[in-house]
Amino acid sequence: MVVIDGHGGYVPLYRVDRSEVAAQHGGRGRGESAVPARDENHVTMACEAADNALARAGVAGEDLGAVVTASVSDPFAEHGIAAHVASRFGATGDVRTTDLRGSRRAATDALAAAREFVAANDAPALVVGVDVLPADPDSDDVAEAGAGAGAIVLHRDADQPAAELVGVAQETTGFVEHHRRHGEAAETGDAKFEGRHGVGEAAPAATERALDGATPTKAVAAAPSDRLSGAALGGVDAEQVSTRDQVGDAGAAAALLDLAHLLETAVTGETALVVAYGAGGAGAVALETTDGVGTADAKSVATYLDASEETTYAKHLEYREPVDYEGVKTP
Repeated sequence: MVVIDGHGGYVPLYRVDRSEVAAQHGGRGRGESAVPARDENHVTMACEAADNALARAGVAGEDLGAVVTASVSDPFAEHGIAAHVASRFGATGDVRTTDLRGSRRAATDALAAAREFVAANDAPALVVGVDVLPADPDSDDVAEAGAGAGAIVLHRDADQPAAELVGVAQETTGFVEHHRRHGEAAETGDAKFEGRHGVGEAAPAATERALDGATPTKAVAAAPSDRLSGAALGGVDAEQVSTRDQVGDAGAAAALLDLAHLLETAVTGETALVVAYGAGGAGAVALETTDGVGTADAKSVATYLDASEETTYAKHLEYREPVDYEGVKTP
């Protein structure tokens, strides 16, 4: 049985009030969105979340057999995140590194790939989701453009695992409505149409196969909007654990960040569900919490959510712009 041996997250300190953003566009806003500082990027945030997950698991980086990352906003066409995270923790040499992108379901795809690796190789694997969503002032998504990272350590066995992975499933449909060109704001399309024919058809099918008759008490869902996240759990009577009100849309990171938060607050013996929906379909992961669930010595997601400093809409936009240092642009 493959288990979750460690979990962790990272949320930038700065937050922008969505009502301030909405006021600039004549609308309304609720909650806040995380804003990465100038010295934060995909790799630094991924490493922070990974450090917390590895610490909670008590796993040394050099003992990892694989590092799998998921992102929908990696700024590089050729660069990757996984190898840099692996190197940061001393996981070099014969270590498998994989970068998944293109859809929020990259998070559940990453969990599925890591689970298969661990089952076949009996070596721990690190899964990290990280994103900094672009904040385009002309986009409907500008207020919710968030940032963050979530990390999970999988192992075949552990002394006190947080949970056992009991089911993994996908529903691939090829349906695409919400989409985004590299480095640009998303084109959202018809939300009602996507809710009915996109997430409404893909998520329930993946969920049913992953749960295999079990009834979850807690769930997380990652999707391009709050409405679609709710639709992804349509028919599932479970408490939804979400950081969206404090973080905003964290892309592929949302599923893993929320899962880490769920595992901090759950109790032993609960069935939990992770659903990620995006272009092309949905993925679902079912798990059973065990004795190692709950907070530990490692820094918790709740700690990051509580530690916040308000910033302005102008900084929300500015901090996402690349900086040119003597001819070398930051990502």
